[in-house]
Amino acid sequence: MKTLVVYYSYTGNTEFAARVIAQELKADLRRIEDAEEHSRACVYTFGILSALRGARGAVKPMDFTVGVYDRVLVGSPVWAGSPAPAVNTFIARTDFAGKTVIPFATSGGGGSAGALKKMSARIARRGGKVLCVFSLEPADKTNEKIAAKIKEILKEKEFQSSQDAAAAAKRR
Repeated sequence: MKTLVVYYSYTGNTEFAARVIAQELKADLRRIEDAEEHSRACVYTFGILSALRGARGAVKPMDFTVGVYDRVLVGSPVWAGSPAPAVNTFIARTDFAGKTVIPFATSGGGGSAGALKKMSARIARRGGKVLCVFSLEPADKTNEKIAAKIKEILKEKEFQSSQDAAAAAKRR
């Protein structure tokens, strides 16, 4: 099973989580990037308002497709109970047909459930089968705690690395 972890991160928290997930699952890792850099004030004002409206943000061209992957994890920070506009753009432009998709969110102030519900609905409309969702909340503040929490979640959800899944499939 070939796995992709794709994420958007403004402060670095979602990036850290995505890197740990990709390492644990031996997955490919790709970043969604804003087309232009924005000041923190701009992001926290207009970005959050855009997220609340479900708007899409301008992103740099992506040098990958999900076509070659069986499983795709999509990560977003939570902005006012919603996914970041750049993630909305990625989801809207992606054909998830036949893909198992696992949305995940990072949040410094709660609201993950709403963001994950919105991501899941949008992914399903694009043909993806949402297997499960998970979030990393305010209690998971240090990198060590975040990494431990991610490993716990992956074990709990019985995720296998791409190589382990391929080996298990061959044994069947």
